[in-house]
Amino acid sequence: MISSSSLDALFIFPPLTLYERYGERKVGNVGGFLPPLGISYIASFLRQSGYNVDVIDALSLQMTEEEIIKTIKAGDPKVIGLSSLTPMFNRAVQLSKKLRECFPEKLIIIGGQHATIMTREVLSENECFDIVVCGEGENAVLELMNSFSTCNYNKKEFLENMDCLSRIKGIAFRNCSTIVQNPASDHISDLDTLPFPAWDLLPMERYIPLPNQYLRQPVVHMITTRGCPFPCSFCSCNAVFGRAIRSHSPERVIESIKHVMEKYGTKEISFWDDTITVNKKWIKDVCRRMIDEKLDITWTCLSRVDTIDREMVSLMKRAGCWNIFFGFEAGNQDLLDNIKKGIKVEQSKKVMKWMKEEGIEVRASFMLALPGETPEMAEETIKFSIELDPDYAQFSVTTPYPGTSLYDNVEQYGTLSKDYSKYSLWSPVFVPHGYKDSDEVAKMEKRAIRKFYFRPKFIYSKFSRIRSFEDMKRYYKGFKMAIGLGR
Repeated sequence: MISSSSLDALFIFPPLTLYERYGERKVGNVGGFLPPLGISYIASFLRQSGYNVDVIDALSLQMTEEEIIKTIKAGDPKVIGLSSLTPMFNRAVQLSKKLRECFPEKLIIIGGQHATIMTREVLSENECFDIVVCGEGENAVLELMNSFSTCNYNKKEFLENMDCLSRIKGIAFRNCSTIVQNPASDHISDLDTLPFPAWDLLPMERYIPLPNQYLRQPVVHMITTRGCPFPCSFCSCNAVFGRAIRSHSPERVIESIKHVMEKYGTKEISFWDDTITVNKKWIKDVCRRMIDEKLDITWTCLSRVDTIDREMVSLMKRAGCWNIFFGFEAGNQDLLDNIKKGIKVEQSKKVMKWMKEEGIEVRASFMLALPGETPEMAEETIKFSIELDPDYAQFSVTTPYPGTSLYDNVEQYGTLSKDYSKYSLWSPVFVPHGYKDSDEVAKMEKRAIRKFYFRPKFIYSKFSRIRSFEDMKRYYKGFKMAIGLGR
């Protein structure tokens, strides 16, 4: 909610329709909104330093540009900050152009994964942005706000003060016709020094996960670690936070859970760490503390099959974990090696067996149209998904995002469209040499969805698990989504 007094900074997560998010398919109102935790952390970090800030999650609120402009007029912020992933970057540009027209005196900055990776392109092609914040944003944005305040928030004076701008780590800006990119801001080594994200500035009631990702509501989304050490050629998740793993202490994780349970009545946590099980000692310690504290909480997370062991699976189950997302990706070892996934097909089978023994549900990721793939190899992956028989399967078409080694070497493997608005994981922007065209890729993805989800065994397993009206609602939403994706 906008403060009654003038804001120092307002952070916006751009709008995007469900139709755009799911590759122009009609999946219905199935949920699946995630809070913009990146700008929420930055907002709370600034607030801790005395700045008056607010957040607009235009995506989950499904706000129009006119509604956003009206809200900005009410808050009158000195700085407008946007964060954008690649698929919504075009919408961030579209919104910022309107903001520039309506509020020429305001400083407009952009950060996030796409802007960090494509910094020079973003600035050289889009005059609607004054400054790009590169990488981890807390220290960079605080330093920027401190410097801007010394210019009495006069944008013209600030942008012409090259001596001032050049001292701010982690930003890029224009100097006449030249793009200047300062050295990166230091990563925060002790995450416990960060305040909680500004959950209170977000529409918490909107963050209902997809039907296969929650048991109980309310659900709160959390990130307890930063960084990803793995070199997967298709992934750019370490672009902002780097490869070195940094974690909140187990004590802080428990404190965070207790905080949202008390303040928001939270019954379930959705952990969105890239791989929460990288540090085995750490995750086992967290689980033991959750067990000892007797927390009435269920939770889900993301993991990798090469970071998990049998003892960990048992501890996670006892601590309330009921669902884990694994990136199995392919049923062909050559394809896994092509994308530098670093796992073996047999590891996936072994971990899947452990999950079934412990009664932990599995959301499985499989990728189609991988580099080096042919339709026959894709059929192997579909067959493998049915053999593993996870509780849910996501079939994504390979999307080489900017900043990935696959993007940088894409000509070696196939052809790629540069229309970033289609980079949703559902549109075939990349066509490997083994496929005739994008239509063949799209048909393979739909074939995978139909073969996995419309099996009698799968349908029976879901009906047999219905225990409540809430279960019925979740499965109905899930069925609608499967129909929409498979059309």
